[in-house]
This record gives sequence, C-alpha cells and structure tokens, in this order.
Amino acid sequence: MNISNLLSILRIVLAIPIAYFIYIDNILMAIIIGIIAGLSDFFDGFLARKLNQITELGKILDPVADKFLVAIIAFVMIFNELLPLWFFLAVLIRDILILLAGSFLAKKYNLILPSNFEGKVTFLLIIITILGVLLKFDFVHIYGYYLCTAALIYSFISYLLRFIKILKENY
Repeated sequence: MNISNLLSILRIVLAIPIAYFIYIDNILMAIIIGIIAGLSDFFDGFLARKLNQITELGKILDPVADKFLVAIIAFVMIFNELLPLWFFLAVLIRDILILLAGSFLAKKYNLILPSNFEGKVTFLLIIITILGVLLKFDFVHIYGYYLCTAALIYSFISYLLRFIKILKENY
C-alpha cells in the first residue's frame, strides 16, 4: 500500500458523498467533492510514476475507482432522472466487459492490463458530460452523449484488440 493506492481508495470513498449531494440536488457540493476526486485521480498516477511506486494493485485500483465513481454517480443521476438509462447501460456494459477480460488475463496469464490512453480520454469525456448535465448545459444533451458513446465504442475496440493480441501471443 502506497500513497497512490490510497488516493485511488479515496476516490472510491468520495463517490458516496458526491452521489448523496447529487441526490439531494446540492450540485455545488457534489462538484467541489468531485474536483477533489478528480485531483486524486490525477495525483495517484502522477505520484506512482514520479515516486516509482507503480504496483499491480494500483493497476487494478485506479481503473476500478474510476468505474465505481462513474457508476455510483450515474446511478443516482438516473434515479433523479438527470441521465438517460441507455447511456448508463452503455458505460456499464463496456466497463463490465473490460473488467471481465482483465480478470481473465490476470487469472489465466498473471497479467494486469493497465488503462490505456483511449480509456482515460473516454473517462474524461464521461466526467465532462456528467458535469455538463449537472450544470444544465444544453449542448451536452445534443453532443455529449453521442461523443461519449463514440469514445466508449472506440476505447472498447482498443481494449478488445489488446486482449486479442495478448491471447495470440500466449497461445
């Protein structure tokens, strides 16, 4: 356990108060805590590289923390009728498939598939879209969901190609 992994755990913990403040329609507090969660995401990777503390646990914790944060926030937003169900399902299905593939590689080949650039960009677009919805920016309803959906598909294909490549190399 190191500082980077603790920051990933902090992001998981912060998902709960963010979701609560969205639920009670205190968007300002949700955004303030969300900024802290976002900073924890930036600093966990930065510090892991800077302090040479990249761990197998960190390679798992960081993307799981991101996925948990998005899932909890999106679930509450669906409950409050702020987010369409199809968008949540698109994010959820992609993330579940990536987690299942990653679990398979970890179990079968003792290999952790780290996040890639496409996945990080997709996560950022999802967060921007969620933020835009919370701030009631109309253009998000026109462009944000579709841009995110395209990024979800692209990043999923990117992960799928990496998964297939690893399977071929280890066959």
